[in-house]
Amino acid sequence: MKKTKNRLMLSCLSLTSVLIFAACSSESGGGEGGGNTGGAADEGGEEADVQEGQTELRVSWWGGQERHNRTIEAIELFEEKNPDIAVSTEFSGWDSHWERLSTQAAGRNLPDVVQMDLQYLNEYVSRDLLVDLNEYVDSGTINFDNVDEALIEGGIVDDSLYAVNLGTNSLFVLYDPAIFEEAGVPVPEPGYTWEEYADTARALYDELGVYSGEFSIMPFFSHYLRQHDLWLYNEDYTEMGYDDQYLIDFLDMYKELLDDGVVPGPDVTTDIHGLEDQLIIHGDSATLPENSNLIIAYVLAADRPLEMTTFPVVEGGSNGHILKPGQFLSISSQSENQDEAARFIDFVTNDLEANEILNAERGVPISSEVRDHIYEDLDEVEQMQFDYMDLVEDYAAPIHPPEPPGTRQIGEAYTRLLEELSYDMITTEEFAERFREEAEGILNN
Repeated sequence: MKKTKNRLMLSCLSLTSVLIFAACSSESGGGEGGGNTGGAADEGGEEADVQEGQTELRVSWWGGQERHNRTIEAIELFEEKNPDIAVSTEFSGWDSHWERLSTQAAGRNLPDVVQMDLQYLNEYVSRDLLVDLNEYVDSGTINFDNVDEALIEGGIVDDSLYAVNLGTNSLFVLYDPAIFEEAGVPVPEPGYTWEEYADTARALYDELGVYSGEFSIMPFFSHYLRQHDLWLYNEDYTEMGYDDQYLIDFLDMYKELLDDGVVPGPDVTTDIHGLEDQLIIHGDSATLPENSNLIIAYVLAADRPLEMTTFPVVEGGSNGHILKPGQFLSISSQSENQDEAARFIDFVTNDLEANEILNAERGVPISSEVRDHIYEDLDEVEQMQFDYMDLVEDYAAPIHPPEPPGTRQIGEAYTRLLEELSYDMITTEEFAERFREEAEGILNN
């Protein structure tokens, strides 16, 4: 991949309570989901016009309208190159996607190909809902010749591959360079600390009265824990993996900025329902934390230059970023067309024309051949995403194991407690105590 870091304006920022976990994001619950926000559209899809001799393949995904349009166009190309297969599509926003899959799983009617998230992978594997893809890799049906092994590991559970990475991303801070310039506030360089972030946010607020994105949600706490060489859970998923003081310190940083009006409170964020509603889109916030694959959607929605930089660091701490699968594709164990589903996953992974259409909207492609092929034809914003992934490698930690079953419920508990904290109904100490109690109860259920 061509390196153009020198063209990336890198800086500081802050973070917002767009539920990157849900879930994803939502988020967006407990894991660092890839792009679960992003202007989700209403549910949609189309049944295939299956002709004699064709196999119907059902494909399901979540996302915003831009993702829907690109995916449908790529599917049309797949049908053209695979005339024995007709594809039925099912797509929606993040929450609707998982609600629909839950209903379909109970009725043994899951789609053949399912867009999967790291947060839910372990849960679906534990319920025997996904197919081990190793046989398709061994046979060459899914070709990883141009894929680094590190970009496959996120889809492995107990030595079996259950999900293929659709694109690599990482958390980032989106910021509006024009606001920084107008305020006369320097954009901090990558490697800036949480304290420097807070100082910058206060300076922006004092000068222009603009918010900075808030960093309170669970995926950002997970990032903070990695900077202390910790993970949210212990190794066997029976307890939380950190001392409560880490959560208290993390929430104290958020609450101080919230109480001073520097980050938006619940009276403001309650009106944010999708990407297009985010404060940074309308010039009311200088920064926003997100997943890197969403940079294109944000710039399109804002219709003005926006830039991206790393998260703050703990001074003297470890790296916190991970090179995360933005989303996966998995094959349902309920599918009767698993061979055709594997061909579809290989197509999305390796076909050059398909990836010209998909345009790295879900993250930087895992195939080096695909990356090299599409990079030069990307516009400046699209290349920014690739360049950011080059940059963030210097701030990345090893990817942690898949989230445990129950992650969604744990994320919902965190979000509910966060709302109580925002309304001064509980203290940060009470938050930490109650969250541990509820989360460990879920883990051991």
